[in-house]
Amino acid sequence: MSKFLASFATALLISTSAFAQVITVEFAPAEGDAITFAFDSEANTSTNVATGETGAYTFNAETNTICGTGADGAEVCATFETPANAEPKVGDTGGYTTNAGTSGTATIVSIQ
Repeated sequence: MSKFLASFATALLISTSAFAQVITVEFAPAEGDAITFAFDSEANTSTNVATGETGAYTFNAETNTICGTGADGAEVCATFETPANAEPKVGDTGGYTTNAGTSGTATIVSIQ
């Protein structure tokens, strides 16, 4: 899974929170290594915790889909199986499928 794609998926989990500024999420794909991202809900940016790489994202609440452009310029999107909670909390999880056909589970590990 693209590191940037994982950052988009996380934003869905935090998009309904009016209070949190930074939420950190670990993505565990069905195959491969987990990736952790910190999301700034005010600036609409995500940061790969391991590399420091940042990017912007958009979220469509009607389709439960989050999208953005990866480092290679390609659009990457993730659609979640269920809507995000109104108030996300540490430990919340959500399954997702990407436009590339990969899937996995995202877990909120911190909220600041």
